[in-house]
Amino acid sequence: MTLVQDAPFNMDDPRTWRVFNPLIIAHDVGSGRDRSTAVVGGNGRFQPRLLGILEVNELPQKLYGSARASALAQIDQRYQRKALIVADLSHDPTYAEVLYDTFGKRVVGLHISRHGDGMSRDWRPIKNRGIPIYHVGRSYLLELFHSALQSRVVRMVDEPMTRRACQQLVALESDVRENEIIYKCPSGQHDDLGISCAMLAWAATHPHLPTWVRELLSASGWTDESVKGFGRLVEGLAWDNYLGRMMGRPW
Repeated sequence: MTLVQDAPFNMDDPRTWRVFNPLIIAHDVGSGRDRSTAVVGGNGRFQPRLLGILEVNELPQKLYGSARASALAQIDQRYQRKALIVADLSHDPTYAEVLYDTFGKRVVGLHISRHGDGMSRDWRPIKNRGIPIYHVGRSYLLELFHSALQSRVVRMVDEPMTRRACQQLVALESDVRENEIIYKCPSGQHDDLGISCAMLAWAATHPHLPTWVRELLSASGWTDESVKGFGRLVEGLAWDNYLGRMMGRPW
């Protein structure tokens, strides 16, 4: 699945958006029986603000390290290697080095656990540079994406894999505890595609998005002045999104 350059613009079909602000690939790294994933999408550059999910992929099983990164790079290549890579490093922190070797400073890491709103981060040094790794709760991610779906600000291509992602989310079982809700997969089922969509939604509305975009544009060869100007525009939109969520406004 790629952009449809010659089709007329349709707000409900991300394939016709042509430009994303920015394009993001969410990469859930599978453990055990789960597959690794690559979900492609991002914010549209128009009003009202919408998140488009353009492509949902499961990578081949039994891929590790550089082989897994190479499979992800094949998807990235379809978009001229201009996407921000948001990767789950919860199960294999050393994979950060492999991703950096493959995608450079376009990589943003996630550590998914029970708690966290995705604002705190660590810095993993790699080859005199490094990548940020954010700490976020699994329930926080899922509830953020659920809120976006309820607010009707998400547009997904109608394909079997996107429908499977939605089915995974619908099938989740909730365990209500004193101070939190825990979401679990039914026995024998998976949530890898659903959590990848949630990762994409998290990244698309994060207040640090302008910083990531500046790194992305710099890696793509933009001049310093162009990067700064575009970064200021993205920064205003990102903080407006984040503060709006804090005040209960849907995106």
